[in-house]
Amino acid sequence: MGDFPKALKRQLIPNGQRRAPWHDYYGRSIYMITLNAASGVPRFSSLKGIPGNHDWPPCTVLTPLGEIIAKSISSIKTAFPFTKIMRRVIMPEHVHFVLYVTEKTEYHLRDIISWLKSACTRAYAGFESVRTDKFDIKLQSVFETGYHDRLLLKDGQLDRMLRYVSDNPRRRLERMNNPDFHIRCSLSDHEGNQYEAYGNIQLLEDHDIEAVKISRSYSPEHLRRLKINWLRTVQNCGVLVSPFISIAEKRVRDWAIDNGGRLIYIIPNGFGPRFSPKGMLHDLCSEGRLLMITPCEYKTSASPVSKHVCNIMNQLAVGISEGIFSKSYR
Repeated sequence: MGDFPKALKRQLIPNGQRRAPWHDYYGRSIYMITLNAASGVPRFSSLKGIPGNHDWPPCTVLTPLGEIIAKSISSIKTAFPFTKIMRRVIMPEHVHFVLYVTEKTEYHLRDIISWLKSACTRAYAGFESVRTDKFDIKLQSVFETGYHDRLLLKDGQLDRMLRYVSDNPRRRLERMNNPDFHIRCSLSDHEGNQYEAYGNIQLLEDHDIEAVKISRSYSPEHLRRLKINWLRTVQNCGVLVSPFISIAEKRVRDWAIDNGGRLIYIIPNGFGPRFSPKGMLHDLCSEGRLLMITPCEYKTSASPVSKHVCNIMNQLAVGISEGIFSKSYR
């Protein structure tokens, strides 16, 4: 397949903490905030429960530091009366919470997050006050530098955002219970090209992998034969591979998922530093039915997928069906 063009290479190193330059961080808005634990601090919580078990559902059990963080998050609305905490989860090494800023204010979002981080750090160190000017001491934060915010932008996004926060314990336990199905690794094809992959890497070793591509140039008879072949592949526990770009290809994908099929899904963006699949993609990974592969490096902002990139992904799908990867993964 040769080397990939420079147009696919990232121009900036993403860190997941850049602010949106077009957004008013003093205004009314809803955010999903993520704070990661600093190196060396105790865990915030532990996990218990069984995914799918209604009598013992997945949940977190807070450590003393986690209790401090929970109390401090609840105190945000006291310190900043124009805010509401809509949902939160305190995981072992990170925190998610959905923050609603109900009106325009003199405070930037970073001021609120700075207050929270200081409150947690000082309470953990034994100081009740969050002020620092009265103490000749520099405390090490319990959180990493910076924070990540996700803006609520679309209708229907809030419900998904709230579910994502609540569902963190279940997803983590499923990854822990099925580590072989949540592998992240690099791949090299026979020509030395590099790729990123996430999911059940064993799908590459299946003997029956069929590429899915539907073109307007296909005759009805040719398309009928292809669909019969894809049907038999799914029924025989084989694997379909494709970027699933067109509406017709997405129909094949959805049918395969509904009928227990296994997929190698080629995506047009790389995996961020803390990538974790969400929703249906996570569930398919946990079932061992999905491997995601990308020939592209990670970009923080979404952009339209060009025809050139689509061609590269379709070529990769054909290459995978023909066995371009060896069994030496790293």
